[in-house]
Order: sequence, then C-alpha cells, then structure tokens
Amino acid sequence: MSSRNATSAALSSHTVHRRVSSAYRTPVPSSPFEADPVTQPTPPLIPSSRRWKARSRNLINELTSLDSDVLALQEVDQYEEFWQPWLVERGYDGVYKCRTQMTKSKKDGCGLFFKRDKFELLARRDIEYNDIAVDRPVGYVPPQGTTEPTGAPVDADGELNKYVRDCVGVLALLRSKTATDRYVMVASTHLFWDPKYADVKLAQARRLLGEVELFLESNSLGSSVPVIVAGDYNSTPGSEVHSTMLCGFGGKQLRSAYATAMGQGLVRESNEGSVNVGQQGEPAHTNVTPGFTDCIDYVFVNDGVAVRSAEPLPGKEAVAAGLPDATRGSDHLPLTVDLELWSH
Repeated sequence: MSSRNATSAALSSHTVHRRVSSAYRTPVPSSPFEADPVTQPTPPLIPSSRRWKARSRNLINELTSLDSDVLALQEVDQYEEFWQPWLVERGYDGVYKCRTQMTKSKKDGCGLFFKRDKFELLARRDIEYNDIAVDRPVGYVPPQGTTEPTGAPVDADGELNKYVRDCVGVLALLRSKTATDRYVMVASTHLFWDPKYADVKLAQARRLLGEVELFLESNSLGSSVPVIVAGDYNSTPGSEVHSTMLCGFGGKQLRSAYATAMGQGLVRESNEGSVNVGQQGEPAHTNVTPGFTDCIDYVFVNDGVAVRSAEPLPGKEAVAAGLPDATRGSDHLPLTVDLELWSH
C-alpha cells in the first residue's frame, strides 16, 4: 500500500490529503534451478518479464511514479539487501516485520514506509498471527528477559496446529511533521492464502482488528484518529473476512476506500480501460494469475478518513495474460487512493 500527496499545495493543520496505495506485493522469487546445473533438471523457460531483473525494475518504476507519502507492502523479501536502501534513498523511513518462520515458509514480510519529511514514527506494533495457536491474548509481548520457544505448536495428536501459518502484520502510529497534534494509524497485513482454511483467515482478521483497537488505546488515542488498514487479505468480497473487516472495532465500522471511490465516481480516468465493479462494490480483480483472478486486496478506513479519489485499475483485457507482465512487477495490482485526513 502506498500513500502520497493528492495535491502539491501546502498542508494545513486541519485538512491534509494523502495518497495511499495498498496490497502491493514485492516478492523476490528464488528459483530452485539456481544451484549446480549438473545436478538439476533443465529448468522451464521463464518469460523475461517474470524474471527478477525485469520485475524489480518495473516495481521501482511503479513505486517511483506513485511517489506516495505512505507505502504498505506485503511479501517483501530481500528487505535489507534491496528494498531498504532504495526506500531510504527515496526519502522513506519505516517499519518492517518478517515472517516468523516456525514452518518452512518464505522469508518475506510486511512493511510500512512513510516520507520522512511528512511524518515521524511514534510507535509500532508487530502482529504475530501464530499467537492464535497458543491462545496468547491480543497485545501479547514476551516478558523481558525470557526466550520464546522456537518450535511450532502442535495439537494433541502431534499434528501442526492449523493456526500456525507464519503470517504477520505491522501497525504504525505516525505524527504529522506539519501539525504535531495530528496522528494517523496505518496497518499493513498479509493473511493466509488457502481457501480451505477460511476459519484461519477469519481468526487472523479478528486478531488484526483487536490489535488495532488495543494499539490505539495503549497510545491514549480515541476512535476519531484516522485509521488505515491495508493489505492482502486473500479473501473475496462478501467473505466472512471481508464482512468482519467492514464491521470494524470498538463499535465503529470501517469501509473500503476503493469501493467508496468506485461507488461515488471518484476513480480517475485511464487510457487502459477501467476495472469493472465487482461484488460488494469492490474492484472485479486485484490479483490476476493464470489460475486465479479476483479481488483479495483492500484498503479499509474509518470515519476519520475521507476518500477523495482513487487511481484506476486496468481492465481485464489489459492484464489478460496475467501478472506480472512487461510493465507490472507484481502479481497484484497496487491500490492507490487519495485520502483526506483530519478534516473535522
């Protein structure tokens, strides 16, 4: 996800426009065929657009063109080697949470990055969805001086607990540098992928909302503070996860920024055609691969955030061959919205 200025005008202390892009995955694929070619089978041909050299170039071009105030990214690996130096050079600070890796999962994670001339970081909170497996309370922090067990929790029958999926999220409390009494809470998350485990994803979504609510309370902030919760939810519109996120927390509902923009005609025009409106008013697709095409990525906001516009998503014909392609480096489309904060 990313956020950038909607206008180049000076920011006031009461009304600030931000562009937010979300659910933007930046994986660095590691090929099993990079070892000794004598002992490995002949690798299948990978289209040049899907090789990392081309993908990284396209990702950088896309993120540069967005020039966002805030970026929320998922499936970020090669963070220290590749992404952190590039983001620092581009004027970003941020927070990053790597997967727990209790299982043999990929070494990637979720990140939140913000323009250092616009925001400062006041607090962060990492979310370990594996904590659900051992009934740790929301807001759990290991006691100081203790060592956390490294083995994955198992059930009574010795099988790996189904809630151990190494999925993570990260929360950040930011303060405006132009109006130091103005705050915004932003989250980036990545929920489990497998459709057979809808209950696992639902538990993760509920955990996420609980963590957001406690994070605000622990920083003595009320529900009127702007909240942006974005990521790859691996859940389609109308699913229990989607409905749960819209229910929000603390008696306050959330709404989908893109569904709001599409419903109010706030999506900018594009020469590529525009994505159709799908279920629940969401985009018809945000993830496009040969085996799956649907909307699974969202930017949720509370009443402290006004949606002013959204960048168009390409129509199905423009991405019919699947993603990534010759110009797009991710298999997910970036959700980019202009948001007005502190308008009340």
